[in-house]
Amino acid sequence: MIDKTNMQGVMNVIRQAELANSRAADTSLAISNEQQQSRFASDLLAAIRSVNATQMQAAETKTNFEASGDVSVTDVLIDSQRASVAFEATLQVRNKVLKAYQDVMSMPV
Repeated sequence: MIDKTNMQGVMNVIRQAELANSRAADTSLAISNEQQQSRFASDLLAAIRSVNATQMQAAETKTNFEASGDVSVTDVLIDSQRASVAFEATLQVRNKVLKAYQDVMSMPV
């Protein structure tokens, strides 16, 4: 059974959570459009660099396998497939963004 003191404690916790939620919403609204664009650009650049690093790692693994044979074939294949999947995913994201842009541009004003 819940008594009055426990109920008041629960209500206080709920109020504090609602207050924290409203503060977080106010903070997220305060982010300017330029900051959002800058964050998007930096996130996009980081993703592209990550894909590039994956491709460079795959190329390095392949070169090490060809030169010395110290690397197993499975490592070469796994790195190559990882790089391929990362590139294909990036290509699909690019295609979706391009399609969205074309849809927006073809909208009547």
